[in-house]
Amino acid sequence: MTFFQFHPNVRLRIALSFLTNVLSNMILPFMSIYIARTLGTVVAGTATTISIAVGLLAATIGGHYADRIGRKKMMLLGEGVALLAYVIMTFANSPLWHSAALTLLMTVISSASWGLSKPAVEAMLIDVSTPDTRKAIYRINYWSNNLAISFAGLIGGFFFSQYLFQLLLAASGMSLVAFMITAIFMSETMPATVPAAERAAADLPAEAEAEAGVKPQQVSMFERYKEVLRDRRFVRYLLASVLVVSVEMNLNGYIGVRIAQDIQHTPWLPGLASTVDGLPLVGILRTENTIAVVLLSLFVGRLLRNTSDTRVMLLAMFLNVAGYSYLVIGGQPAMLLLLMLVATIGEITYVPLKQAMLVQLVPDHARSSYMALSSMTNRVAIMLSGLNLIIGGLLPSGAMAIFILVTGVAGIGLIASILPSLREEERMRQAAVL
Repeated sequence: MTFFQFHPNVRLRIALSFLTNVLSNMILPFMSIYIARTLGTVVAGTATTISIAVGLLAATIGGHYADRIGRKKMMLLGEGVALLAYVIMTFANSPLWHSAALTLLMTVISSASWGLSKPAVEAMLIDVSTPDTRKAIYRINYWSNNLAISFAGLIGGFFFSQYLFQLLLAASGMSLVAFMITAIFMSETMPATVPAAERAAADLPAEAEAEAGVKPQQVSMFERYKEVLRDRRFVRYLLASVLVVSVEMNLNGYIGVRIAQDIQHTPWLPGLASTVDGLPLVGILRTENTIAVVLLSLFVGRLLRNTSDTRVMLLAMFLNVAGYSYLVIGGQPAMLLLLMLVATIGEITYVPLKQAMLVQLVPDHARSSYMALSSMTNRVAIMLSGLNLIIGGLLPSGAMAIFILVTGVAGIGLIASILPSLREEERMRQAAVL
């Protein structure tokens, strides 16, 4: 299936996400440097932590209300908040006025806008897709997001310091366009009620039941997330995601610090005169990861079409974990580049398959609430990788390599433990059809 065969909502969402991701990633990732220079490193570090916490809280609220009042309304709310934040940041960094404190506050508000809309977007993609199209949708969306980030990092690195006002002005304009397109062209996709069979399987409270089905509007936020957290399979999936993704996140934490410290004037290959230092090598590894994702991700699905998805997913996850585990201890630059490529191939293979697997775990009546918790896994993984940086100060690199490998393998094991029940459900569905 090609991009133009997707549901109109999906095409619009992928296109808008690409444009808004380019502009936001030219600005927000560099804000910690801006805040550190203007308000101090302590404030910058505190603001980063607060932004993550605000984003997680907003995602919890956004997930519940996307199931309660609709996907489109929460997407509009999130985009409206983002538009407001960018407009205020633009004025706070204009030639006529400058306020670092207000810019900091709006950076936190923009994190809240992500949380408010992200679960609704994820649920909408599920609403309008089928099992046959989801892997293609997730693969193209994943490729588009990484392409946007690669463009944004390059452009932002050159223009952020000298042209912040112009970048913010462009981001404000794009946010307005995204808001208007969503309001005019995006259709609502939220299911009106919950089928009786699914109501029974979810074990919803009696007061939320109705003769024709359960309306999502009748269930409180507390009851909804209580229901989600009682889903042991889904909780295992969340924990597995945090563990596996945290391995990759170490590139910006322990792995990056270790390479920068340990590799100094090291030959690319034994016997070569050409050498490299650790800090530039970290930048090369990050660039390699981004370029490989952009160039290879669209072709991986075609190459693996006739292979068992579950076997491929588990193998790809192990390649990803093993590659990053080598980066924890490796000292040969050429081998680090090779294992970075192996890890990236694993990543671009397993991510769309794992996202499609998630859809099988999510019931129709609570899609946004489930996706809200799922959307938090990357940020929790960042926190976990931050703890690894602390632990790495106490352990030698060999012990850290084993620790990170065990972390990733534990996540893979949790994913594998979910697969038998999914296969049984699929078998029962096929038997019912026959």
